[in-house]
Amino acid sequence: MRLGTIPIIAVAALCAVAVGCATPAGQYFERRGADLADCVQAEAGIGWPVAPFLFPQAGGQVMNGEGKKAWHTSVFLPKLYARAMVTDFAVVGDGFTQPVRLGWRGRYAESGSTVALASGCPIFANHEEAGGTAVHTRWLALTTRSYADEPGPRARVAERFWMGVSATLLLSARLDLNPAEFLDFLAGWFGYDLLLDDLWSPK
Repeated sequence: MRLGTIPIIAVAALCAVAVGCATPAGQYFERRGADLADCVQAEAGIGWPVAPFLFPQAGGQVMNGEGKKAWHTSVFLPKLYARAMVTDFAVVGDGFTQPVRLGWRGRYAESGSTVALASGCPIFANHEEAGGTAVHTRWLALTTRSYADEPGPRARVAERFWMGVSATLLLSARLDLNPAEFLDFLAGWFGYDLLLDDLWSPK
């Protein structure tokens, strides 16, 4: 094979992939992939004291859900943070931190690296921000959410079912899973868009 034919074959392959993605079958598999990605949110990065040393913007104050400085910064974990969530109706966290993290935050959040905000006092309140989204909980079960890109009505209900953990020590990590989104992923293989999010796009 001549070297000159390799670029031609490569361009032809890319064109074939593009055309394939535009077909009904291509769109079908693309949407199943998007539904699968909706099932998980995962981030990793660095916390105190490394994050504020490298990124000065990570040394500020966490805000609560009303846009005011949070005074419920910690009971047991100053400069550190830990949180467990079993749906929006059982959220317990403690600590105060602003880690720098990179990861997947779902289709309703901004992508790329970000300075996350996290503040919690067990049972009383917990607040997290990352990628233009915010989750604020009062009294363990009164949770409100805001988004960089607002989800549809059914997807907003599904957002109530995130479960997972987050922790920041020297390093920072978060892993949340959503069983409602997983049901939507399974239903999608049979042509049923449970959460009506297959045609969703950012506004």
